[in-house]
Amino acid sequence: MSDGTRGAFGSIGMGFMRGIGLSLALFVLPAILGTVLIYFLVGHGDDEGSEIDVKSKHAVGVVNLEGEIVEAEKFRKNLQKLVKNDHIRAIVVRIDSPGGGVGASEEIYNHIKNASKEKPVVCSLGSLAASGGLYSAMGCQKVVTFNGTLTGSIGVIVMSPAFYQVLDKIGVSMNVVKSGRYKDVGSPFREMNEEDRSLMQGLIDTSYAQFVHVVATARNLPEEEVRKFADGRIILGEQAVKLGLADEVGGMERAAKIALEMSGDNADPEIIYPDKKTGLARLFDSEEYEDLMPVRLFRTVTEVRVLYRAFL
Repeated sequence: MSDGTRGAFGSIGMGFMRGIGLSLALFVLPAILGTVLIYFLVGHGDDEGSEIDVKSKHAVGVVNLEGEIVEAEKFRKNLQKLVKNDHIRAIVVRIDSPGGGVGASEEIYNHIKNASKEKPVVCSLGSLAASGGLYSAMGCQKVVTFNGTLTGSIGVIVMSPAFYQVLDKIGVSMNVVKSGRYKDVGSPFREMNEEDRSLMQGLIDTSYAQFVHVVATARNLPEEEVRKFADGRIILGEQAVKLGLADEVGGMERAAKIALEMSGDNADPEIIYPDKKTGLARLFDSEEYEDLMPVRLFRTVTEVRVLYRAFL
């Protein structure tokens, strides 16, 4: 190979290496720096064992249940932090939720009920604690509500999107091969028939009976009495007390006081509120992200959803 040829290949090689270096500078390094930035802004790892700053012997920890209920794991972790901390005498579950998924609501109810075996747990209902939010509250030993809290909405709803009419108009159809006659029940690509509707109604009736039973058992009410107002109606907090769904009218401070007294401590409680995420930390938080309008809208129009949820 001549010196000229070697020189040409050398120039090409150097140009190629410079191109790689430029690519690294333009794309790889910013990606690495961005990842590091998110790592520190959002936080990392499991914070279940993180320390809670307690200044007295009369501490009552607060765990929040906010927004649409789509999963229970984050709530479980936050609740367990308070259960395991020996400096926390009692717990208040602050609920501000319209409800959500049937399974997730039941799971949270069970987490609260199990925690109440370890420490006193009182629910404080905020501006909205309806349907699955109320179901979750049934795990608490006591329930405190504001007069104007929107609660109730005991019942179940199935939401199934329907795209088939739009697809018919543009000449698009879906080929389906299925293992059983009901495998595509709720498909947005065909009309729901009477068999489908009957099957879904049976599912709803079973979930509804479970909801009524949980309320009746938790609040020591006859099921037939619960069914009188368990028709999906919204109930104000003041009415909830009269109906036996809540124990008394009050706010967070009253709920904390009751919880501490249940632990055998009559002092004024030191209320330990959870840290509130803001900015990017909130954006990248899975539970907060699920409650953002675009995500909620996407789930609504693409999934069959069986819900303990109020629509206000």
